[in-house]
Amino acid sequence: MPSQPKRYGIPIQKSTLLTLVTPLFLLFAIPKTSGQVASDPFEFQFEDKILRGLIEKPQDVKPKALVILIPGYGRTNFVKGNWYANLREKLVASGLTVVFWDKMGCGNSDGDFDAQQPVENSADEAIAALQKIKKLKVPGFETIGFWGISRAGWIVPLINEQFPMKFWISVSGTDDKENFGYLLKSNLIIAGKEEKEAQTLYEAWMLGHKIFNTQGKYEDYLNAIKPLAQDSLSRMLFGYTKVSHITDEDRKKFTQEQKQYTSKGHFDTESGLWVYINDFDQTLLKINCPVLALFGANDSQVDWRKTKKLYEETIGANPDSELTVKVFENCNHVLQKCITCGWREDLSALKWQACDAYYETMEEWLRVHQIVE
Repeated sequence: MPSQPKRYGIPIQKSTLLTLVTPLFLLFAIPKTSGQVASDPFEFQFEDKILRGLIEKPQDVKPKALVILIPGYGRTNFVKGNWYANLREKLVASGLTVVFWDKMGCGNSDGDFDAQQPVENSADEAIAALQKIKKLKVPGFETIGFWGISRAGWIVPLINEQFPMKFWISVSGTDDKENFGYLLKSNLIIAGKEEKEAQTLYEAWMLGHKIFNTQGKYEDYLNAIKPLAQDSLSRMLFGYTKVSHITDEDRKKFTQEQKQYTSKGHFDTESGLWVYINDFDQTLLKINCPVLALFGANDSQVDWRKTKKLYEETIGANPDSELTVKVFENCNHVLQKCITCGWREDLSALKWQACDAYYETMEEWLRVHQIVE
């Protein structure tokens, strides 16, 4: 698992942080079943760069549909690292064509990786891939849907506005607001903090978050989050450090980061959280297809209860869509069995076991909705 990025000795507190665990899939990748899967290279152009991935399809069955995999935050290593191999094998075995690619600057894709790629830009990237898929007439292209995890909960609905999808499997999806505070507090409690102390540290983060998002001064920001910098557990888990000397360069970088971060979306004064997609509920209301929303009951990174409620009030209220929700007990953000379910938990002792009935739930849902035979 990659370490948390820093902002001048202070953790970057951005909603995209919720998917830092995506590389866990690399750890439980398995070899493809070459006798059942036909695999072809896939590439398309985006922003004058070539992004590269694979098209995998059943070898002896004509696919009725095609699913595109949309990963979460962070670098990808789909092709060389054989990421999501279990998932890909299951989806192909069910009769789907599966398409995926590595992000810019990852794997064999051209360009430079942007850790803070806007979700709107990620949606445009997927639209470029869709156009190439349709041009190639990849088997199953008449019925295209998505499987996406975490950060993809913003990306897929944005894709749908330009390219109405036929189905969506959302794993650990997001609501409309910043989530780092939830991640911070829940993981402090998992690591042993009492509720009251965790709440105090959360409130310190909230104050710093407000100062940052409302163009406050760097000194005020540092003072607000001082309790986090002084707390050993917060330093260990999230990389907070004490700042004893402030330079003009520090202030300049802080101001630049503020402007870059707040250039899109807005700060919600009622909740005190950052909103990345304005009127996200209206975006979700435009979804007119079957949606399967899967959550881990012990997700310590995304407040899945808020997402579930949002989905029920939007997708579930739309007569032209159909929402199915499944919550898996004793499972974490990436739908793996867990013990503490903290965001940095080593699951090797559990052999990276998927939640009970995780794959079966998807396969059955695809059959019920006649997406596969």
